[in-house]
Amino acid sequence: MSAAKRYPLSEFKPLTADWLALVWQWRNLPDIRRNMHNDSPISWQQHQAWFAALQNDKQRKVFVFLQDQRPIGVLNFTWHTDGKLEWGCYLGETNVWPGSGLLLEIAALDYAASHTDCPALHAEVLSFNHSVVKMHQLFGYQPLPDKTGSLRDGQHYNVKVFSYALEQWRHNRTAILAQLPKQIAAAAQQIHFY
Repeated sequence: MSAAKRYPLSEFKPLTADWLALVWQWRNLPDIRRNMHNDSPISWQQHQAWFAALQNDKQRKVFVFLQDQRPIGVLNFTWHTDGKLEWGCYLGETNVWPGSGLLLEIAALDYAASHTDCPALHAEVLSFNHSVVKMHQLFGYQPLPDKTGSLRDGQHYNVKVFSYALEQWRHNRTAILAQLPKQIAAAAQQIHFY
């Protein structure tokens, strides 16, 4: 008799001071900094100031992604003054359940569709971050005109801009999950926000 398949519990909890040092370490990892708009190292003082500013900022929400109660990454949302909702994320740990990046994508869309009244979810991706560009395309994000990027490691890049109509996500979620590997769809049933 084979054992029942087990899928990870994905919990998203607001960032607190308890996780501040860990998130600071993640933000300074070369693989994470490389894909951020600003790839400069972040000092502890800058990180503390960023966290302090978050405490009274109603325009931003930052969640720690816990997989089976172990912190592995960050999911954040920013409400812009024009009403646009933008999200970003990263996995700070490498030894995670396969498909954790897809779970972040699902969690972002689920949160925006069920916890906000925004019509669409927006994302910006540096053009050389091919895996995330492909992931947004897989989920059905609509490309918007690129923004002018800059120079990184001697190479010019653009900022790819995407939008996802949340009514479309509500309507197509089941069909999109059915196109993903079965274990991803099963794990998506265990995504919770607090």
